[in-house]
Amino acid sequence: MRCSGGRTLDPRQDWEEFKEILAEAGIDDRRLYDGSRHTAGTILNELGVDIVTIMEILRHTQISQTRRYVKGRSHLSKAAMGRMGDTFLPQAQAPTETRTETTDSRSDRARRLRRF
Repeated sequence: MRCSGGRTLDPRQDWEEFKEILAEAGIDDRRLYDGSRHTAGTILNELGVDIVTIMEILRHTQISQTRRYVKGRSHLSKAAMGRMGDTFLPQAQAPTETRTETTDSRSDRARRLRRF
């Protein structure tokens, strides 16, 4: 496998670094890795990625294995995934317009100024 810089990546070295980071953080990794695979599979499914592509990303050899990692696409889970996406990547708010001009006429403005 190659990274964006063209160097060859060694999956074992990556795994060992991941284990070291977990140990330094005091995190037990027994279920973390498995949970992250379930999360990745479910997110990809919610994004509409086909099951064969998910299988390749999760590096499974059988589609039945991938199906165990991917949760269904209910309308509730889809709505929840949308809210999660909005939380992590909020859309930019359009600037609010402020009106500096009034709808009254030029003579109305002149009359107000004369009072002062």
